[in-house]
Amino acid sequence: MVAVNPKSLYKVSPDEPENAYFTVSIDASGFLDTETVNGGRVSPCVANDFATKPTTLAQSRLVSRGALRFKMIMENLALRTNFKIHNIVTDYASDAGDTAISTLTFGLVFENRSLIANTGTNALADSTAIDTRAKFIQDRIADALNTTRTEKMSVYDPTTGSSDVKDEEITAGPVLTASLGEIYEAVTVTEVTAFAPLTTAQHTLAGTGDSDNALTYSSNDAA
Repeated sequence: MVAVNPKSLYKVSPDEPENAYFTVSIDASGFLDTETVNGGRVSPCVANDFATKPTTLAQSRLVSRGALRFKMIMENLALRTNFKIHNIVTDYASDAGDTAISTLTFGLVFENRSLIANTGTNALADSTAIDTRAKFIQDRIADALNTTRTEKMSVYDPTTGSSDVKDEEITAGPVLTASLGEIYEAVTVTEVTAFAPLTTAQHTLAGTGDSDNALTYSSNDAA
């Protein structure tokens, strides 16, 4: 059998790098949800996305803090190669802004699979080895959830006489202050191997798969 690439009409080139598709699930049910910098929401949703907006400024800050953490995750994931995010699903007990998120799931399509590290160590999970690309992604997400950052965010203000939305410095800290390994364990990443290309040339460019240790990584590396 011989493969013929449809390059004339559809511009499919065997020289393109191998993409990769991963599914991600973050179980936030065990994270802190106190009205502090450690309030553990992580979600792309903002106040206007809820049927009932947050009823207090403190609760609104939790929503904005969750959006900041989601942004931090996206930045960590872009460390090695470009990607697109697909199929975001949020799981809340209700559609009220005062409700904590239970689970966040989404898909990631990376532009170049070969540039995703698959060796290294994980600092949060007792220095366990990173030996797959899925574990590298898991580590990058957990790192964002265990990092402290302050950034100006748009915050819905429900207080009387307010102008609804204001710019405010929001600090997002680690979603747990003890048993930090549970942050890593709350993140599940799975590679959808059927997404891989079928052309021989792309497989050749992609290297030898997960046995390719050209890119090493430590969770202590600067992002």
